[in-house]
Amino acid sequence: MDEKKQQDLRRHAAENFFNSFEKQLLETFQESESEPAPPAPPIPPAPTRSKKSKKTQNPSPEPIDLSALEEAIADIDQYLQNQSPQPPEA
Repeated sequence: MDEKKQQDLRRHAAENFFNSFEKQLLETFQESESEPAPPAPPIPPAPTRSKKSKKTQNPSPEPIDLSALEEAIADIDQYLQNQSPQPPEA
C-alpha cells in the first residue's frame, strides 16, 4: 500500500511539473507575441487524461517535494527508455 501511495505522489508531482511547465511555456509565447515577429500557429490545448485528474488539481499549487519530483522524473525516464525500441545486439 505504501508503494501505491508513493506512485500516486510521484504521479501528482509529475502532473504538477508538466502543468507548471506548460503554463510557463504559454506565458513565454504570449510575451513573444507582444514583440514584432512573424505569426506563429496557435498552440493547441494540452490533452486531458480524464475528469478524475482535473478533480485532483488544486487551484493554488502547493510546494512540491523535490525528492518526489526527482523520483517522478526518474520514473518517466525509465518508462521512456522501456518504450523506445532497443537496437539489435550484434
